[in-house]
Amino acid sequence: MLAILQLDLETLRTVRQVSEIVPMILGLAISYLAYTAYRQNRSRPMLYIAIGFILVLFVQAPLALIFIHILELPTPLLNSLLQIPEFAGLGLILYGLWTPRRD
Repeated sequence: MLAILQLDLETLRTVRQVSEIVPMILGLAISYLAYTAYRQNRSRPMLYIAIGFILVLFVQAPLALIFIHILELPTPLLNSLLQIPEFAGLGLILYGLWTPRRD
């Protein structure tokens, strides 16, 4: 019974790790579209939004891999460090949406 539970937890961990790829891909797609809009319209707020989405949805997974597998940081420190790009990205998205558009 314990072996079956171990396998299920291991499978669940693997599925969880693979599921991190989907938000990364979506984040890159959203960031690309926002950057393309910035290039077409020279709208500075769109640049902030693009960078914000990259920080929120793309940067965390590679950083987590580095922090977990290379640096072997403890979980509480890991969670705290991974929130830094998330907060910065959300701040940039908010700033990009809040900034008045100048034509």
